[in-house]
Amino acid sequence: MIRPLLVGVHPGQHPDIVQRAAGFAHALGTSLVCVWVDVGPVADDSSGERRLTTELDRALRGTGVAWSLVVAGDGDVARQLDEAAVTHDAAIVVVGAHRSGADGWRNEALGGSVAGRLSHLQHRPVVVLPVLPPPSQESTEDTAGD
Repeated sequence: MIRPLLVGVHPGQHPDIVQRAAGFAHALGTSLVCVWVDVGPVADDSSGERRLTTELDRALRGTGVAWSLVVAGDGDVARQLDEAAVTHDAAIVVVGAHRSGADGWRNEALGGSVAGRLSHLQHRPVVVLPVLPPPSQESTEDTAGD
């Protein structure tokens, strides 16, 4: 088995990101390390971790890929993902493109995209996947024109 793939995740993220990362892991015959960097203004009371575990379990059920969740310390997302990649000796780091809206704009304005910064920090490949809207928005948009 090759070294694991590491994927950046967060509660409410579209399941497509982690499912596509699992597809890469399956094709390579390796496991998936899901890393969440809690960037909220208040320390999480573990409800976010429980929610994320449930979302990941639902998204990854039936993929045949072994996975684990790591909750990294708060702070700079790119640096935390970089540290996790080193700690877990990840073969590849997978991230979604930046979030849309105010959160995405703020992250870009304050320090650049996570993917861009990771590509400068890492000596391993960084795969950037396009982000789909959250499932609740997706279903609303699909029925909005009806």
